[in-house]
Amino acid sequence: MIRNTYNLSVRGYELDSFGHVNNSVYLQYAETALWDCFNKHGFLDMIRENGLFPVILESSQRYINELRLLDEVQIESEFAMKNGIICYRHTIKDITHDRISCRIKGKLGLVNAERIICDVPDSVKIQLEDKCDESDKK
Repeated sequence: MIRNTYNLSVRGYELDSFGHVNNSVYLQYAETALWDCFNKHGFLDMIRENGLFPVILESSQRYINELRLLDEVQIESEFAMKNGIICYRHTIKDITHDRISCRIKGKLGLVNAERIICDVPDSVKIQLEDKCDESDKK
């Protein structure tokens, strides 16, 4: 399992008419954290070398506490593998107010130029344990 932490601040253009972060922005935060992790661990280079592209296959969000302008945010992420699919979890924390704002979990696949799902390269598999959340088992 790979873990990653990414920090950011809430920006004004991310707010909705109620003055808190728009729900879709949480997904953007999670994806930004994903790219940060993939870059730090060299996954981007590994999958590019194999002519692959990451695509989100499914995602679910649980909104808990809103984020507001200039709140400091920390995204804690975990990535693991199960049956050739990369599973992820993000916990978005409002560190300004010391509370969890959102939890996101989902699955990610790698596709080739023809948009066919492909195996995860061995160089990436080596870094990920074959372990996802028990609730993901069907």
